[in-house]
Amino acid sequence: MNQKLIQSLVQIILSLSDEERQYLDHEISKYSISQEIAEIEQKLQEFEQKYHMKSEYFFQQFQAGQLGDSIEFFEWNTYYEMLSSAKIQTS
Repeated sequence: MNQKLIQSLVQIILSLSDEERQYLDHEISKYSISQEIAEIEQKLQEFEQKYHMKSEYFFQQFQAGQLGDSIEFFEWNTYYEMLSSAKIQTS
């Protein structure tokens, strides 16, 4: 761990105005959500490859009760909903 770098960052953060800290918090939050989106998209891609179906189409069919009650389908549905929610947060 680079303690000098961390100490310098702490000093910089403490010297920021309230507005600058809010902006920094916002940017960190956006980065975190972007990471989450990337992980969810990777998981969705795995389902799409396994079942040869785009997630959007799957979601429509699953919500309409056309695909059954597989646990994997519930998981896929949850990831799709999580992606939709995360994208709303970045708007």
